Amino acid sequence: MKPNTRRTRFENRVGLEREFLTQINQKFGKTAPLAGMTRDAIDAWQTRAQKARGGEAVELIHNLLIEVSTRAELIADHSRDVFDRDGHSTASSLDDLRVLLAKTISAV
Repeated sequence: MKPNTRRTRFENRVGLEREFLTQINQKFGKTAPLAGMTRDAIDAWQTRAQKARGGEAVELIHNLLIEVSTRAELIADHSRDVFDRDGHSTASSLDDLRVLLAKTISAV
């Protein structure tokens, strides 16, 4: 593995997480900001967002964020050089999540 590969994967993960954090916080930031992309942070966000806005969209967004978090972790996971975990880190699948999240957020 090249020395820069580990850093590049980490930077890609952080960039991806920031992208999704920004989308959520643009919509929910005043009432239910999302503090991070860990499972605990996403679960806590869901609780606050349900209280602030309610609705099925919040649950769907929660599930999408969990999936994005999982995929972001896989992007930075160096063991994927040896094991490919069900192909979760493909760019097209992340694009699908981006589109679905944008549609869901706009419906809130």
